[in-house]
Amino acid sequence: MRAPAFRRGLQYNLQPAIIAPSEQTLTMRILAPIGLSLLLLGGCASSPNDCRKPIGEPGLTPIAAARRAGVVGQAVTWGGTLVGSRNLSDFTELEVLAYPLDRCGRPRTGHDPLGRFIVRRPGYLETADLKPGRELTASGRIIATSDGLIGAADYRFPVLEDANPRVWSKRDAAGRRAARPWVSIGVGGGRGWGGGGVGVAF
Repeated sequence: MRAPAFRRGLQYNLQPAIIAPSEQTLTMRILAPIGLSLLLLGGCASSPNDCRKPIGEPGLTPIAAARRAGVVGQAVTWGGTLVGSRNLSDFTELEVLAYPLDRCGRPRTGHDPLGRFIVRRPGYLETADLKPGRELTASGRIIATSDGLIGAADYRFPVLEDANPRVWSKRDAAGRRAARPWVSIGVGGGRGWGGGGVGVAF
């Protein structure tokens, strides 16, 4: 019996099958890096609670308050760098060299100073960590003016009462604050394929 002859010219082209990813897999590939970037944003961006708008008349600076009559009782926000502190029997006093404030109340120490003032905080305040030069902001009412000395020179200090003066975190050597990141998100698609990417820069 003759064996069947193979048909000449018949060719088999075997290639591995390419299976396009499912829509669900594509979505996960795109959303995973986005979710990671959002977590990074949560750790890098400043909290909205960090911004507290200053109160009071903008022109009522410490040096103006020391020279003007009728300022006792007015509410203001002042800030600057700590010069010194002292604990007394019923309260703690902080002497501050004032500077203009930004929109969130942080002292702008690169500008000209605006005089000196005293923050009076009722009760005892541990001042061991409050070194001269630390930035702080106080909001409250002017309760008095107090005559004192800067070196051998007479000086009149307006006294601002605040139960909770705000001490700011230290800046870096260049005077910069924590950077706010920007985010770029790109999503692309093609026939049977898709991709996504997220970029975060500080």
